[in-house]
Amino acid sequence: MGQSRQDNHLEGAAPIAVVLPGDDLTSRILSPDAKNRPPKLGTGLYYDASARTVTAMVAGRLYHRPETSTYMVLNNTRRYVPRVGDRVLGIVEETAGEYYRLNIHGPHPALLHNLSFEGATKRNRPYLAPGALLYCRVISSDREMDPEVSCKVAGDGIADGGARRRDWMTDEGTYGELKGGTCTRVSLGLARELLLPGNVVLDALGKQGLSFEVAIGVNGIVWVHSEKPEYTVLIGNAIKNSEVMTPAQVRGMVAKLVKAQRSEMLGA
Repeated sequence: MGQSRQDNHLEGAAPIAVVLPGDDLTSRILSPDAKNRPPKLGTGLYYDASARTVTAMVAGRLYHRPETSTYMVLNNTRRYVPRVGDRVLGIVEETAGEYYRLNIHGPHPALLHNLSFEGATKRNRPYLAPGALLYCRVISSDREMDPEVSCKVAGDGIADGGARRRDWMTDEGTYGELKGGTCTRVSLGLARELLLPGNVVLDALGKQGLSFEVAIGVNGIVWVHSEKPEYTVLIGNAIKNSEVMTPAQVRGMVAKLVKAQRSEMLGA
């Protein structure tokens, strides 16, 4: 079964409706017995405290996360804008003093301190070459400054989606360098969909008996690694194809791809 390093912002979230900018969502989000407590809102929503109304700011799908009673609108924006807590994939571009400069496909490159790894010291730390791919989280984001990322787990890990804290040398931690495999870019909307529990395409791939790892960044970069290069390519293609298909079509597409690939490998 495939294993995934996932963002925790969408865990347990369920879609409610498709919304447009300006839609009044007060009746959907604010309960009559909420009194004057402000609702817990994520991206794409605006709360007017004086009028006690909730309005959609962007077009997309309204999601609700029951565990935290949080609402958010997910939309397929063209450019990734970093926010604190995001889990992203970044590519090392260069070294700048004590920092690595990473391309996270945002408005500006991200900075990663060379000691921002679990167990790293000045004498014992990773040395990353340009082109290295990293799975990390955003720890600061400001319009006037480059965002900063880290490969360290936040707090005890519970608030960080159950992230595992392991020394960087073990290659067993949640964050760090991703070796082998291949990465591809997808739309931000598809990246968010892939992070939802029970995502159709990832579930279908796992049920086909494929053993793989996948790391998904909310910045639209997906890394895939499997036992065979042919399966890695297949998984990447299946993920991209799934964006414009219904769940039934996705399952059928995955089954056909796997069957064709296995037949080709047997006949080789």
